[in-house]
Amino acid sequence: MGRCFSKEDVESYTATGGISKNIVDLQNVVKESAWKRYSESRQKDFPTAVNKVRLDFDWTGVKFIPTELEYSDCGTVQRKHNILFESVFKNNSNQEQHHSLKTEKQTTGTCKSSITKGFTTGFNVGLTLSPPADIVKTTADFSKGFSVENTLESVDQRTMTWSAEGVLLVEKQSMLTAKLQITENESSYTFTTNVAVKGEVIVTFYERKNNRYLMEYRVPIRTILVQKKDKFKDANGKIFVEDIDGTAYVKVEGACIFTYGIKQEIIINQNSNKE
Repeated sequence: MGRCFSKEDVESYTATGGISKNIVDLQNVVKESAWKRYSESRQKDFPTAVNKVRLDFDWTGVKFIPTELEYSDCGTVQRKHNILFESVFKNNSNQEQHHSLKTEKQTTGTCKSSITKGFTTGFNVGLTLSPPADIVKTTADFSKGFSVENTLESVDQRTMTWSAEGVLLVEKQSMLTAKLQITENESSYTFTTNVAVKGEVIVTFYERKNNRYLMEYRVPIRTILVQKKDKFKDANGKIFVEDIDGTAYVKVEGACIFTYGIKQEIIINQNSNKE
């Protein structure tokens, strides 16, 4: 399944600002085929230099469908305790007092993810992945999946609401402190999935100087992946594109770190005013 990645691993990977050797820009692969077709079929008055032509890519007809994910659990650590609310009730009288407590606070659960092997379309990845089973059970609502938007670091957020309500008895000549405390966990995983790539990509050519339409190139994305699969080699020289029953699959690997609240505690302390 590969080694586990810590938060520092993800940050060091993203800090380079570049794309890993294990990640192929699918748009560049399509561009190569599109330019070959343009060069072979262009009219006499069409520009011949690449820098005089603009290529527009339309990916709306292409679907990227992740298959079942395999996760490697790298471990969970208790990240921190957060005090979301604190209220002090001071009773200087010689009689008991009752005070109502009602509060509602929100925290944010996050998933930080990055691709360590796979593809982009330009700068974008645009995958929605199902979370590990352990994360689905948490208070953070990641049951519908998390988004991986690019090859650097994607951050997906979910809002969690915590509440406390009750009546507090404050003894005479005493001070009562009520706190709402949240405990958060941080869970790290690596993942592997084969992404089915289906549909047709469209490349439109325009002349740069006057925006004149030149031609259009349409191609099934499977054709590109099968014909150019040697472009999809990882750092070890292994091809990570497969053609199975007429569908092209690209192997994608990555790392993700979930931070989420797991427990709330109401902490009550009461002391004499003299103390």
